[in-house]
Amino acid sequence: MKKKLLAALLCVAMTVSLTACGGSSASTDTAADAGTTEAGAEAGTTATGDVPAHKEELIIGTAVDINSLDLQNQSDQINNICLKLTHQTLFDLDADTNRIPCLATEATWIDDNTIEIKLVENACFSDGTPLTAEDVKFTFDMALESPVAGNLTGLISTDVVDDYTVHMNMESYSNDFMMSLTYIPFGIQSKAAYESGMEEPFKIGSGQYVFDEWLEGEQVSFVKNENYWGSDPGVSDRITFKPYLEASSRVIALQNGEIDVCIDPPANELQYLEEDENITVYEQAGTRLFYFAFNCEKAPWDNQTLRQAVACAIDRDAVLQAAVYGKGTPQTTILNRGLFGFYDDMEGFDYDVERAKSLMAEAGYADGGITTTLTIANSSPYTNIAQVIQANLKEIGIDVEITTMEDATLKSTCKEGGQELFLWRWNEDIRPDCVYRDLFNTGSGSNYHHFSDPKVDELTDKVLTDKDEAQRTEDSKELQTYLVDACPQVPLYISNLVIAYNKNLVMPYFRGGGDHYWKNAYVAE
Repeated sequence: MKKKLLAALLCVAMTVSLTACGGSSASTDTAADAGTTEAGAEAGTTATGDVPAHKEELIIGTAVDINSLDLQNQSDQINNICLKLTHQTLFDLDADTNRIPCLATEATWIDDNTIEIKLVENACFSDGTPLTAEDVKFTFDMALESPVAGNLTGLISTDVVDDYTVHMNMESYSNDFMMSLTYIPFGIQSKAAYESGMEEPFKIGSGQYVFDEWLEGEQVSFVKNENYWGSDPGVSDRITFKPYLEASSRVIALQNGEIDVCIDPPANELQYLEEDENITVYEQAGTRLFYFAFNCEKAPWDNQTLRQAVACAIDRDAVLQAAVYGKGTPQTTILNRGLFGFYDDMEGFDYDVERAKSLMAEAGYADGGITTTLTIANSSPYTNIAQVIQANLKEIGIDVEITTMEDATLKSTCKEGGQELFLWRWNEDIRPDCVYRDLFNTGSGSNYHHFSDPKVDELTDKVLTDKDEAQRTEDSKELQTYLVDACPQVPLYISNLVIAYNKNLVMPYFRGGGDHYWKNAYVAE
């Protein structure tokens, strides 16, 4: 495989800094994560400010189309990737997922209930209007009433102190809240745009690019922002995302030069891409967790012992091979790798058919006799995973009918509780609370398991608020061990990031979960 390290590409743009969003120099000093991060230029420009020779348009072939560019009324990864071009958050992430300055220069816990945030003083929106503390307050006030409010756990209100200072009023200290300020649905929006009565005011942002056009099912395009305020204006004149629902179609498009990047190339076709001298196939450890899960409110899956029996019947190694040709890591815990407190050393439920049958008997189903439905997205790797699990469960007397749906339909079905068993994935690489609270806490909109346990709710709050790192680590282990035993889901594997692209692509870095920053990427000429 042509696993070319990105260092080879970075030599084309040696002065690219991976530790900035905006153009001002600033440091971050917080009680949550001490230390200083310098903000500098992140653009693909040379030391003299010259733009390197490049292809005018960067074209990225994706597996899905966008469905909304309204920041706070969507939460899909493909939308967020696009919105990173047009909007900026108070803080950003570097290649190692460290929090760095962006529209804010610093954030400080004044006390356990107040965060003071200082803003850059030269930022403006794409329509030329200044970005001030009023816009920050407007954005977070609106967010608290939006579908993404769950990602602002603990925030009560935001107050304007002066034009470039805000105070965020909190219920209590939070280990994760500062990282939530990097979440693109909380990109700062223009209060004036909303008050003007214009259509789609959410398209006004402060990022390097502006929205150009969306042809549903064909492409969505962005062009450079002529009013961009920072020193890192990007390189590509136009960035376009083209959806190819069939993975093989993306591969053909890349080979034919119709696209520059192929997202999620199918594992069984990588050899053909590797043999093409004009294409690079790149692979790194990922963060996206694929899992099998139960609707814990529906009989018979409200039976914990029965769920454990199913967990023992699933051959994770076979699933991994069928799904991604082994390009990943089987997992026992429910937490994404790399997050604080990750613990995968509990006993769990390894593949053990005899233990599964014993647990079936203990649960009251010694003779099996269960017929159920497994609801999945109608795409790979879910179709391949489902067939392995279907065969696995048949061995312990559970007959599984597989039902396929579009992603959006599956999500709404799971949210409403219409499923029995389902397959899904979760990617989180900065905030453990967004795994514990979103997936497992009582009443969460993303708790498709419909699982409720007061101890989980209590431990989730402890992990979020405890300032003692050693105690927080122990609480994290306890919470993960408890959830694995409760078994609302069966973690399957963390998939590696595999991506194929034009060999001349210059990309500062890739994100293991697929939520890449394309603002400084380009195809060199």
